[in-house]
Amino acid sequence: MRILSRIVLALVALVVLALGSGWTYQRIAERRDDQRYPPPGERHAVQGRLMHIHCRGSGSPTIIVEQGIGGPSIDWNEINNQMARTTRVCDYDRAGMGYSEPAYKPTVSTDVAQNLHELLRKANIDDDLVFVAWSAGGLYAKEYYRHFPQRVKGMVLVDSTHEQTVQRMPPAPSNKENLDNLMRKYYLAQFGWLRLSGAKLPYARAPLSPEDKNRLGAFFLKSHTYRTLVDEGIGLEQDMAKGTALPKLGDLPLIVIAEGAPRDPYMIENLAKWHELQRELARLSTQGRLVIAEKSAHFVHRTEPELILNAVHQVVEAIRTGQDLAAN
Repeated sequence: MRILSRIVLALVALVVLALGSGWTYQRIAERRDDQRYPPPGERHAVQGRLMHIHCRGSGSPTIIVEQGIGGPSIDWNEINNQMARTTRVCDYDRAGMGYSEPAYKPTVSTDVAQNLHELLRKANIDDDLVFVAWSAGGLYAKEYYRHFPQRVKGMVLVDSTHEQTVQRMPPAPSNKENLDNLMRKYYLAQFGWLRLSGAKLPYARAPLSPEDKNRLGAFFLKSHTYRTLVDEGIGLEQDMAKGTALPKLGDLPLIVIAEGAPRDPYMIENLAKWHELQRELARLSTQGRLVIAEKSAHFVHRTEPELILNAVHQVVEAIRTGQDLAAN
């Protein structure tokens, strides 16, 4: 019995040592990555956490780039550089994404809107805004408009989430398995096991510069990242369950871009219904337009960025000249 007890104690000690070593290794590696890839923009305290915003270009109105769930701002780096030739462009990271500190709670649209508003105040961005919002980012942009309509002067919604998607589209495949897998990665990441495993990271094949890929790789190896992805997914599910009514946008210059060549089987089967919802988004404004990205699935910014750039130019010019979109 004494020998067995010693074996058990030895095994427990080895497990504790392995966990402690892994935890220490992960923190040291994160600090090394933070030094190697510092934030390209500024960080300001919002709700007790540092949030990152990166502005480039000059002029007004200011474009605010709102990502889809799980999307760090660096993913749009190239197209943001091109939009900055037209006016000032500010991309930012929601809580826990990119260079912003985590909140460890579901990411719901009301929090996103309030946090962004505070971040803009801290960053002294007080001019007119144009949202360029992709996927769930479109939901967050419209929520910001509900709270602060006087700030928003135009929108470009890129394959945007519709508030009533769950209620009006056929049932989509469950996301539970994906969320469970992300939580497993979160636990593994705490002790460096995800980092040591050499697991394939998101964005490995994305058309990004080596520097941007390295920055994204460092982000997806942080100990909190996969918990944040779960929080974003759960928060979106909570928002979508409400089936909130769409906001009326008056005569706001608005261009809605919808995917036209889906690869996901669910979207292939239900593309006509999806386009119906996208047309409804375009009708939120008397100046609304719908553009179909004929060559693109959901990641329009990678396959047809020229559609987004053209839409941004038209919306900004409509605001600056006071002319309707039809005149541009």
